[in-house]
Amino acid sequence: MMGKSVISRRVSSLLAPRAESSDHKTLTRFGSVKPEWALDLEREDSRSPLRGLIIAGLATIGVAFGGFFAWAYSANLGSAAVAMGTVIVDSKRKTISHLEGGILDRLLVQEGDIVKVGQPLLRLDDTKARSDLQSLESRRIGLIAKLARLRAEQSGEKEISFPEGFADDGENAQNAIRAENIFFQKRLAQKLSKIDIQQKTIEQYTEQAKASTSQIAATDRQIELISEQRKAIASLVEKGFAQKSKLTEIDTRLSQLAGDRGEYAGDKAKAEQAKAGAEFALTGIESDLQSEIAGEITSSQVELSDVQERIVAAKDVMRRVEVRSPQDGIVANIRLRTPGGVIAPGEAIMDIVPENEPLVVEMKISPRDIDSISVGAGAQIRLTAYNQRSMAFCWMSILLSFCASRFWKKMFSARMAFCAFSPSSAKPSGKLISFSPDCSARRRASFAIRPMRLLSRDWRSERALVSPITDSLNRAFRED
Repeated sequence: MMGKSVISRRVSSLLAPRAESSDHKTLTRFGSVKPEWALDLEREDSRSPLRGLIIAGLATIGVAFGGFFAWAYSANLGSAAVAMGTVIVDSKRKTISHLEGGILDRLLVQEGDIVKVGQPLLRLDDTKARSDLQSLESRRIGLIAKLARLRAEQSGEKEISFPEGFADDGENAQNAIRAENIFFQKRLAQKLSKIDIQQKTIEQYTEQAKASTSQIAATDRQIELISEQRKAIASLVEKGFAQKSKLTEIDTRLSQLAGDRGEYAGDKAKAEQAKAGAEFALTGIESDLQSEIAGEITSSQVELSDVQERIVAAKDVMRRVEVRSPQDGIVANIRLRTPGGVIAPGEAIMDIVPENEPLVVEMKISPRDIDSISVGAGAQIRLTAYNQRSMAFCWMSILLSFCASRFWKKMFSARMAFCAFSPSSAKPSGKLISFSPDCSARRRASFAIRPMRLLSRDWRSERALVSPITDSLNRAFRED
């Protein structure tokens, strides 16, 4: 009501001329006369309660617009690329496989189990591996026994000397010792038999040579006697006391004796030659046997070395029948659960997601934002699984950036980037949270030149009202 009366008096004072008197006139600063209605208006305005609010409103508007234009003129806005990504382990998942494969006997863990390094994960059927190892062990024992027998034959011993403790290797060792002793005795008897035969042959040829020598001596004696007889008859023939035919008979007899003597000499030479051959064969029996023994020793040593190497490999296969965890982690993505199922060589069986390993945020950048990516640039990370009003941004640094089209053949080229991630930097409401690999994260890679910093975690009531809007603006307003 007071405001309406003041306005009506102002209007009436303007429309109705009033007599100016000395009592209603006031001099201004410069000597001019100020009307009374102006004086009334000043007095009313000084008493009006809206005057302070109007002045405060105008001041607020002036400061707001002035501050906005000052901020717009002086603030630096950084460009950013928005990408989705995943928190992964720096060393990646460990895929469990088996070199030789086999048949699954028993699965010892379940999906999601936490395992320690060296903990058994599964067991394969060891029937074939155990059979192969036992077969190789039997061959090794047999070769050791064979080498002991060959060395005894090589040195000419009468019995075999086996390695110390060899007889304690079980039934296979006892059987090998028995078999090699039998073979040793048979081979020794065979060698002695050959030697005896050759010795008898030598003696036979010696006797033949002696007989031929005796016959030669007897023939020589006959020739000598008949020659003396011929001389006497030849003297009688010259004197006419004997017939010449008698002398011819004596000459014929001498010729026969000379032929017999030559034949006996030939028989003696043959006997001596046969004797020399028999003596050579006798020495060859031992040399041939030694040569054969040396060859068998060489081949047996090579075979034993090969068997020992295969035994090492077979024992390694036996040790790997029980598949163990290569490191601490979580069991994931088990591909075979049925006992009796066949596992191919090198086939993936399950994965182990490592724990307590450095975490890395892996993101895939759109081809439109490739020009914004550089190694060493900042990355602002926020985990979408948590309340955005209680989870502050985490500032990280890009470690690696490479073209993904080199590794994945797709219709478009993409770029992969990695930045280090520390769980201690993400604490909603001041509490440390735990991370498991493959946790979804949304990253904003910031490339403005600014120091790496963490946003404040202290929350106030007014910020709780404004944060939904600011969170949306952080994702929506970008320069590029």
